[in-house]
Amino acid sequence: MTDDRNDSARRFTLSWWAVAFCCWTLLIWGHSLVQGPQSSAESGMVVDLVRPLFEALGVSDVDLMTFVVRKGAHFAEYAVLGLLAWGTFRARLRERGHAPFPAALLVALVPVCDEAIQLLVPGRSGQLSDVLLDLLGICCGVLLVVLFSAFARRRV
Repeated sequence: MTDDRNDSARRFTLSWWAVAFCCWTLLIWGHSLVQGPQSSAESGMVVDLVRPLFEALGVSDVDLMTFVVRKGAHFAEYAVLGLLAWGTFRARLRERGHAPFPAALLVALVPVCDEAIQLLVPGRSGQLSDVLLDLLGICCGVLLVVLFSAFARRRV
């Protein structure tokens, strides 16, 4: 009976992580469907919010601020995806005893598809540099959760 509960709990955990990963991926791709002018307006609102921080750091060039905000958004959304991917892989590892290589490849294809979507949207462009930045974000998200987990285990 205990094994059945453990199996059920592991399947639930895997399902939760997988659903969260899929929802976040759809959120990323959905945002890539936003046309260029609206995307620029969104970035402009964020730049207006963080402008005092930039200016405190000695940055006054609005184009540079916009670039940093846009690339920072790419990096951050993919860092979250990396965290969710790690959770999914960990849950799958616990359920099946291995984390499949094709799943890691699937995660790496998310930013490729994201940039391909942007090629089809007016006012947007797909860029290889964004794919690389997104992959770096994924790696950093995974690294952060691994480091946090190791730190939490040490404290216990």
